[in-house]
Amino acid sequence: MADQDGTRAATQDGPAPTRSRSDLRLVMLAVVTLILVGWAVKGLATVLMPLTAAILIALAVMPIRDRVASWLPGWLSWAGLVAAMGTVLVVLAIFAGVLVLAARQIVAEIPVEPGQVVEMIQGAGGGSERAGVAEGAQAGASSDLQAGAGGPQGGAPEAGEDGGDLLSGSTLESLRGLGERALGAAGGAAAAILNSAFAVLGGLVLVLFLTLLILGESGDWRRKVAAALPWPEDWRLTESAEVIASKVRAYLMIQAGLGFISAVLYAVWLGFWGIGLLLVWPLLIFVLNFIPTIGSLVGGTLPVAYTLLTRDVGTAVAVGAGILAIENVMGNLVGPRIQGQNVALSPLVVLVALAFWGWTWGIAGALLAVPVTVALVVLGAHVPVLRPWALLLSNKTEWAGLDEATRPSGQAAPHP
Repeated sequence: MADQDGTRAATQDGPAPTRSRSDLRLVMLAVVTLILVGWAVKGLATVLMPLTAAILIALAVMPIRDRVASWLPGWLSWAGLVAAMGTVLVVLAIFAGVLVLAARQIVAEIPVEPGQVVEMIQGAGGGSERAGVAEGAQAGASSDLQAGAGGPQGGAPEAGEDGGDLLSGSTLESLRGLGERALGAAGGAAAAILNSAFAVLGGLVLVLFLTLLILGESGDWRRKVAAALPWPEDWRLTESAEVIASKVRAYLMIQAGLGFISAVLYAVWLGFWGIGLLLVWPLLIFVLNFIPTIGSLVGGTLPVAYTLLTRDVGTAVAVGAGILAIENVMGNLVGPRIQGQNVALSPLVVLVALAFWGWTWGIAGALLAVPVTVALVVLGAHVPVLRPWALLLSNKTEWAGLDEATRPSGQAAPHP
């Protein structure tokens, strides 16, 4: 009897260490797989980034193509494709115009010699974007120190003129130097953006060409994939594409609306204090609003640095407080309430996605981070083996909530 009890106890206790080792192996395998996938995505960025951007853009404008084509006879159905691509071109032209205008205005306002700006734009002395940023920051800082050394004749105001009794002259000059450095770095970044314009243009042409092909052949590819790859019935990939398209369109429209509201609030607040470049800051915050968190941080810091450079410290503090209030209201109250169900991502996942896709694909990755992650969540929710990952990435805590957030609008029944 004692032997039987000992055997039973050994039998009951034996599998536990084995299961623990097996679970540990699975975790380690998952970590190694994620690392390898990350490096593969980064290494294939030249191909994957334009293709991903083209797919998301095509999904966003497909309703325009279909709506225009439905209004016209069959032999004029190509007009729907022209209308969709025309919409894409108009939106990209607006964004490019805003960025170029903001870059030129900032470059014109920072204390950098025109020759240095031209050199940064043309890529002289190395030609890298990072070097352009460093040169802009160094030029802005050195120019400020030279102006401060010259006293009133060199253009540096006395402490009493702007700072009043709030700060001593040396402290005020230090703060102004900090603002000068920040704005100089911004000017270097703007010059670096202009310097890389041709590279961006080349990549944009490829994205537009891929978008045109996807829009033109989407119906054929859908039929070919359905015939060649008979997915299991519970792999609702067609439904996933529909949900991803609707969520991408809703995300872009909501972000545009939130960006417009933020831009108006910026214009009113900065105009109240008489801050210069009043046209640049609202336009810049509208564009940067499409990069969650980081875009708002950059867009809100630049006006404060500019105010610190051109006005007194009290005004800079007041401007910064107002911008902080705007960003808190829009980013923590209005934005999550409006986007909430549409994006269905936790704030932590959004930040991690920004870091990951920014690391792999640069600025384009930061712009695509949220749409791509939303697409992965929707796709995972419709593929049984990926549903646990979809739940972890979402802001839901149960399967019913995930199904509710990832099924097409108007569909009442959740996924089985």
